[in-house]
Amino acid sequence: MARSTPATWTPHRRLGSSRATRATVVGFVIAVLLGCSGGGPFGGEDPIQRAKQLLESGDLPAAGQEYDRLVRENPDSVDAAVGKAYVQLMSGDAAGADATLSAIEAKAGEKAGEIKLRRALVALQAKDFDKVKELGTGSGLPEGELLAAEVHLVDLDADQAQALFTKLKERTDAVGDTARTYSDLIASGDQHKGALAEANALWALGDRTNAVTSVEESLKALPEDDATKSSQILLWAGRAATSGRPDVTRRLLEDTFPPDGQQWRYQATRAVGLVAEGSIDDARLIFNGLKAASDTPQDGLADALATACALASPDIAKELVEGMESAAAARCLYQAGAAEAAKSHATDGPLKQFLEAQ
Repeated sequence: MARSTPATWTPHRRLGSSRATRATVVGFVIAVLLGCSGGGPFGGEDPIQRAKQLLESGDLPAAGQEYDRLVRENPDSVDAAVGKAYVQLMSGDAAGADATLSAIEAKAGEKAGEIKLRRALVALQAKDFDKVKELGTGSGLPEGELLAAEVHLVDLDADQAQALFTKLKERTDAVGDTARTYSDLIASGDQHKGALAEANALWALGDRTNAVTSVEESLKALPEDDATKSSQILLWAGRAATSGRPDVTRRLLEDTFPPDGQQWRYQATRAVGLVAEGSIDDARLIFNGLKAASDTPQDGLADALATACALASPDIAKELVEGMESAAAARCLYQAGAAEAAKSHATDGPLKQFLEAQ
């Protein structure tokens, strides 16, 4: 597996790739469900855009009413149906979201594959994994086939998963990168690498706690001459810290040395794990040392601080991101329960609009 770039804090990266190969599941659902291209039968001011603005402001009921109206008045509009399905999903109505998407699928023309992929992602949120496999493969899209392959893998159907990974690994994009890594792990014949592939699939499908719980033994059992071992341990230590298992973070870091050029990231991961454990004074000492070090990548440190912020109490969260202005800082403050502070840390954009509307 390729190493993560030294200047980036990436506990959520898929398969430890040096590129952000795919978003985390929830983010991917949002991006795909609302990623439909514009256009359609609407004239003048675009009502789809108005509905999206209501979503961005955090007014889910009003957005839902607007999308309901748009679907009634424009039953052939893919964009309106996709927006309505998104609101239904965010409201906890996965069955309604799938019904809305299913109804528009026959009218979607060349976008039918995209609709199937959206339905696969809705099924994933509903934990209907058989449907994920059916719709993901049926979409005919590489992203859908990759999703289906990952479900096959966690269902212990490695042969079917490998068949799909083999088909996809010839691609030269992010899907191909991910498929090649999975394929190589499975084809290695090493049970620990196979278990690592399964853990990565669990993580990619959103089952983070089970992923970090299952991966510890396999990571430690990787051969010492495996050039990726230390970077993989560091990656998973960061993931464990953000998944409620700082004990796994501590044990993994005790058994490894930092990869070349990533001593700062090793220390940042330790600090995030300490915040998750509640050892704030120890974490503060490490973060202060990283801030004072001239060779610490500032963007990477900012990401690590924002990650730690989301795991802390409101008062500690505000301390950790003091002076930072970014979407990550604002998001972590909001998650920590410091909504007012989040507004002052947000940069212009949808998140700031959402926070100001609260």
